[in-house]
Amino acid sequence: MLKRYIAFFIFILPLACIAQQVADSIKKPRASAEFVELYDDDIKVRLGFSNSFNSFRIKDGSANLDFTLMPNQRLRSTLTFMYKFIEIDLGYTPEFIRFNKDDEIRGKTKFINFGTRLYFKHWMQNIQYAKTEGFYVDKDDLGITENILFPDFKVRKIGGSTSYIFNPNFSFRAIFLQSEWQKKSAGSFVPTFSYYFTRIRDNNPSEDNSIDVSIGPSYYYNWVIKEHFLVAAGAYGGLGYNYTKTTYKDGMPSEKLDGISFQSQLRLTLGYNSNRFYTGATASFDAFYYDADPRIHVQDQQRFFEFYVGYRFKGPDKVGKFLDDPLQAVKKTN
Repeated sequence: MLKRYIAFFIFILPLACIAQQVADSIKKPRASAEFVELYDDDIKVRLGFSNSFNSFRIKDGSANLDFTLMPNQRLRSTLTFMYKFIEIDLGYTPEFIRFNKDDEIRGKTKFINFGTRLYFKHWMQNIQYAKTEGFYVDKDDLGITENILFPDFKVRKIGGSTSYIFNPNFSFRAIFLQSEWQKKSAGSFVPTFSYYFTRIRDNNPSEDNSIDVSIGPSYYYNWVIKEHFLVAAGAYGGLGYNYTKTTYKDGMPSEKLDGISFQSQLRLTLGYNSNRFYTGATASFDAFYYDADPRIHVQDQQRFFEFYVGYRFKGPDKVGKFLDDPLQAVKKTN
């Protein structure tokens, strides 16, 4: 069964770190004005079009199999709103922007995701939720004449990562969504702790639930060219632990597996910035590696490319003051 070979890295996100005093938490260390341009008082709206897919490559030495289970959908749109320390992403793929009209060959994929990224002093917190339904295995992987479709194969994921940014003069926001701008080249060491939980279901009586945690170092560098252009690159490598439990509704006993996992990431961003308008492109490659048993190797791979455009405009003063110092704002109203 294909599902028994697939375990996705997930963890249930603890939000205790956010429970500290809000007035103190949301104030990040001020970078030097020589290095970073801040747009804290602006509302940022950003529209991105991305070519992304999460696939599972499975190598089974005992059966001499090497194939990839992947969704059909490639292009999706993401609308992002950013203000102060809050970033909210809404992703959906309308029918009119789907250019790959090959559902009969590769099946139809439904995809939706939600995410947010928060900043607390040197800390960056990323939270993501995604649901994907509809996968297939390419015929060339198995040496057959037609693709194998899994229209009822569902992957639901929730998780995120917590990172510590050592250099306050390095702007992570300039890499991801340009809610800041790097004025002078800088880099930073960024250790990251990631955690995910995944639930995998198909049209059969079994269900896979997987938990994964990993921790490791990363380094990112922003190279500024002629004030308005940016080239950013970074890499991450993590060591972790994976636990997967398969349960059956037909009375069969549950199956469990656990073991060491590895995670790696490469990221490249090109950007352009002016006072109001900004645009750019980002490419990244993520890979998660673990063994389902000594003969079965699983690679959870995600390739991502995005082009985006955005615009900034001044936010409301009263809301901005409240988010900067909510306790002081409440005292003034009393």
